[in-house]
Amino acid sequence: MTFPLITGYTAAFLGTMQIFLMMNVGFARRKSGVSLGNGEDDALLYKIRRHANLAENASLFLILLGFLEISGAETKYVLGLATIFVSARLFHAYALSGPGKSNLARGLGAIGTLAGVLGTAALLAWQLSMMP
Repeated sequence: MTFPLITGYTAAFLGTMQIFLMMNVGFARRKSGVSLGNGEDDALLYKIRRHANLAENASLFLILLGFLEISGAETKYVLGLATIFVSARLFHAYALSGPGKSNLARGLGAIGTLAGVLGTAALLAWQLSMMP
């Protein structure tokens, strides 16, 4: 079995993004003096949701992507799905970077996340059904 490089690089990028978003929440909490919740601070709420939404979606995607890659799926599909998901997460992070940001970016983030996870799950199921 070959090490799943695409999944590894994707995990490294998403992990770095997660730490960046976590630090952003921490700095905002310190500045606002709110240690739990959002204290009715909309800017803090956006930062919290941006961080949490990545945490809620990335782990499942990475597990599916890793299984897909080690199942022998074609590299172009694995790379394509990883690109869709990472791009979607970047759109979503931008959209939730503050009030008044693009609804288009948020929509692209949501649709891309759904497409990435669903596409990876479907292709993995197909790959598994083709195994002896």
